Amino acid sequence: MPGKFALESINLSDTHARTSLVENRRVFTLNQCELNIFETYKPCSGVVLSYDGLVITSMLRGRKVMYLSQNPGFSFLPGETVILPEGVSMKVDFPEADARHPVQCATIALDWQVVGQTLAFLNEQYPRQDDSGEWKLNFSQYHFYNNRELANVLNRLINISMEDNMAKDALADLTLKSLLIRVIQTQNMAVMADGLPTNNRFAAVISYIHEHLTEKIGIDILCQKACMSKSSFFRSFKDVFGLSPVEFIIRERISLARRLLANPNMTVGEVSDMVGFHNAHYFSRLFKLLEGTTPKTYRQQTAESL
Repeated sequence: MPGKFALESINLSDTHARTSLVENRRVFTLNQCELNIFETYKPCSGVVLSYDGLVITSMLRGRKVMYLSQNPGFSFLPGETVILPEGVSMKVDFPEADARHPVQCATIALDWQVVGQTLAFLNEQYPRQDDSGEWKLNFSQYHFYNNRELANVLNRLINISMEDNMAKDALADLTLKSLLIRVIQTQNMAVMADGLPTNNRFAAVISYIHEHLTEKIGIDILCQKACMSKSSFFRSFKDVFGLSPVEFIIRERISLARRLLANPNMTVGEVSDMVGFHNAHYFSRLFKLLEGTTPKTYRQQTAESL
């Protein structure tokens, strides 16, 4: 399971400014989008929410249980994002919310016309080179973990929306394009984690990487698996997943390392070797870069949480 990146914390609303203990709302309106900060301070269930346009909502603190259409409920936690198309409503439970443990989320609402125009711009100016040939949102993949890139652009848009800056509409307009690209790429990563269709151009590539994570992986053989030249392969892979093939391999190795670190009988050096890094110092540096903590500290935190 991939790691997830929580967004930067946002101060709770002042007590005297709250108008409700359930989904108390602060709103920041821009020309192209609207940012809502919702907070809930008491347990409740069956709260119905719906919005106009595209909704991108990310948890900041606490836990919700979300129900979309007839699908089973799922826990929605910090470090995770949900997208919803126009006209789709959801029911939400807040089983643990109280004054000491409030639930807070950031919801960005975009007019569907703006979304359509942005995707059309991306497809015209920066067409993708993969099998689909276009930038598009996948609403069957509506719940996913934030990777570092998505968290960064969400933080940037939230900060722009909340700041007092004469140019914030222009800044938000530029950032929205980045946000939609990162959402699509993060969805593609989530689809990949669930297993790509066998007819996908990159299915054989991803399968080969997973089967040879502990070995040296040559780019030439990945290009052969994709039936692409090296330049086309690098460009298409990054279009689809938001990462270069080398970056993807490193992240998959770090993901495997997280699982292996749960075994207290393996040393950090042994884990490093097992995931294809034969320099423990280099492994520790990459692990901290991607996970925000050292392998040793990660192991301690994991053991304490059990």
